[in-house]
Amino acid sequence: MKGLTILLLNLCIMQTLLTSSYAQSQNGSIEGTVVERVTQQPLPGVNIIILKTNLGAATNLSGEFIIDNIPIGIYQVEASMIGYQSEIKTEIVVSTNRVIMVNFELNESALELDEEIVVTARYFVKDSDKPVSAKRLTPQEIRSSAGSAEDIFRIIQSMPGVSGAGGKSANLAVRGGSPDENRVLLDNIEIYSPLHFARLGTSMGIISIINPALLQNVDFITGGFPAKYGDKMSSVFELQLKEGNRSKFNTDLNANLGGFGVLLDGPVPGDGTIVFSARRGFFELLTKIMNKPVAPNYWDLVGKATYDFGPKHKLSLVGFYYLDDIERTGTIDDAGSELGRKYDYTQRDDYGSAIGINWRYLFSTQGYLLTTAAFTSNGWKSSIGTEIDHNLNGEDIKENEFYLKSELTYKINDALEIKSGFLFKTIDSEHYTWKAADTTRTGFVFPADTVYFFPETTYKTSVNLQTTFRPFLNLSLTTGLRYDYFKYTKETKFSPRLGLSYRISDKTTFNAAFGYYYQTPAAYQAALHPANEELRSSRSVHYIAGFEYLLNYDTKISVEVYHKEMDNVFSRSDTSKVITNGGSGFARGIEFYMQKKMSNNFVGSFAYTYSVSKRMDENQLTEYYFKFDRPHNITLVSSYNISDKWQVGLKFQYATGSPYTPVVSSEQKNGKWYAVEGAKNSERYPDYHKLDIRIDRRFHFNNWTLSAYLDLWNVYNRANVISYIYNIDENGVIIKESVDDFPLLPIVGINAQF
Repeated sequence: MKGLTILLLNLCIMQTLLTSSYAQSQNGSIEGTVVERVTQQPLPGVNIIILKTNLGAATNLSGEFIIDNIPIGIYQVEASMIGYQSEIKTEIVVSTNRVIMVNFELNESALELDEEIVVTARYFVKDSDKPVSAKRLTPQEIRSSAGSAEDIFRIIQSMPGVSGAGGKSANLAVRGGSPDENRVLLDNIEIYSPLHFARLGTSMGIISIINPALLQNVDFITGGFPAKYGDKMSSVFELQLKEGNRSKFNTDLNANLGGFGVLLDGPVPGDGTIVFSARRGFFELLTKIMNKPVAPNYWDLVGKATYDFGPKHKLSLVGFYYLDDIERTGTIDDAGSELGRKYDYTQRDDYGSAIGINWRYLFSTQGYLLTTAAFTSNGWKSSIGTEIDHNLNGEDIKENEFYLKSELTYKINDALEIKSGFLFKTIDSEHYTWKAADTTRTGFVFPADTVYFFPETTYKTSVNLQTTFRPFLNLSLTTGLRYDYFKYTKETKFSPRLGLSYRISDKTTFNAAFGYYYQTPAAYQAALHPANEELRSSRSVHYIAGFEYLLNYDTKISVEVYHKEMDNVFSRSDTSKVITNGGSGFARGIEFYMQKKMSNNFVGSFAYTYSVSKRMDENQLTEYYFKFDRPHNITLVSSYNISDKWQVGLKFQYATGSPYTPVVSSEQKNGKWYAVEGAKNSERYPDYHKLDIRIDRRFHFNNWTLSAYLDLWNVYNRANVISYIYNIDENGVIIKESVDDFPLLPIVGINAQF
């Protein structure tokens, strides 16, 4: 009791000290740029207004603006100009002595001569060449979402058509596809593995390698994507890094259960800016609390430097590096981890890096050229065994890529836009793996094996062309064609793409898309067996249609139906390393999504998806539910600003349990008992559901701001099963144990801004 009294007294003293140092009338600033969305040309004379205030500015000849002396608070900022659709940015948090970057891209209005010129604010903006299945998230929506720990991939799990793998994984299964079917780009640079602790070909991955405070926008396309995107069958995920502000340096220090980080952004000599983030993970503390014999740790570094060379040329240097380290001494029961239960030593290092240059050239008032040169390197090293022999199993894998690509965008007139581009990529792989003899739970014996796979450097090349044509004010047609060649498989592929958007009324729009999508085999698949060098690309054909309805100025409803037909899918049995193209399948579903943007201090969304995803490994085998098939998915997300200082949010998720292959009996072989499995994926785990609640509090001081949050995962402590472990005793009795997702888990985070 005495200790509790002392603790309460200390908290009261701390609160008094904090309150006494609050900033009573401190201000911040907002600066940014406004460009035309299609041509990226700067727009002078745009009116920038902070809604419900008398504050504002106009852009200069370079499309730049700055608004100073803004009282601390949460605002909505509008950009408007006659002849363009105005746009509103929500949840702009102005903090003490800080410069906040807010950038706009305005679409030109299509007006007839006798039409009344009315400028209406737009909360929902999309590109004309992405008519279906496209969503955009802002940094504010990312950082304040409950149940995400400020991780962008966990937030995307709330989108329609997306299934997650539970709280322990941030990976994405999109419309019945595998996580390795998703294309991830960071400022036009490909990211091979966007998550920490995610291995080749696996569905795990704990947290994104990108600090969300770095992001300006996040675009996510779940199907029907344009011709410039290739080599993936399910989705495209574009992360756009913000630029540092041009006026002064900002510094952020943040910490939560996942780790500690620092972020810097500001001007540099030579009319440039820089933004840089470094983070160090603390997951080893969490595993100690949970009494696990695992010590995972990570680092990530991400940076961007931008220079303007006159009004037409902009160069940006982008780079990242991450390192994952896991050391385990002792066995562990975990989802799908047979090795974790058989061996008591693991040392694992995963790393990845990239460096690239983007050159944007505004060669005309009607268009621009974006050229990217980049080098990426990824590696995986591990040793798995016993305390006596650490190296019974292991791998040493390296994959390096260099690529050059260029994209041309040209607006011929108000009715016709053209986009074209090319890509040339070299691929250099080295795979060295070794495994001790092993026996599966069904009694199949894998002999000891060593694989050396050092193929010659190969290359991929592609060319794409796309047109967007508006024959009438209410109709937009997008046609595209993509050509790909992969030297290693000696394949040539043509991928037609079509998109349509028809505005039925001011509030209702019909959208549709069709396209062919191919995915080449990865080096780690070819390395498993010499026969796998004969693999060819898998194919998916997308059919999508839907409606969008603007319920009011800040709320939109969308309904989409989709069907994906897949063939030449990579197929492998549990007892063979040989992969074939004998697989096929389909995924179909309907998605309902209601999204309300922040207004009147409230923001929220509701998503429901019904879907079916089935596969067939070979033509003569039985069709089965794919492991990422989850027919019903429901997500409700909301957040409310109680004041400029307090915010509360929640997220509720429900999903049908994933399918799994059960153990139905046991049999004895050579004096030992082994499992007998039932039909593939013939049973399902229990349904998954949980509620997350988050509370945020801001403290404003004379020269800095402190933000703190409490993110409660799985508030009612639901035991969500994500895997079963089967053991068989000496009498052949099957013992079934469950591996559960996180129980009630409180995550505390703080962020100091200077």
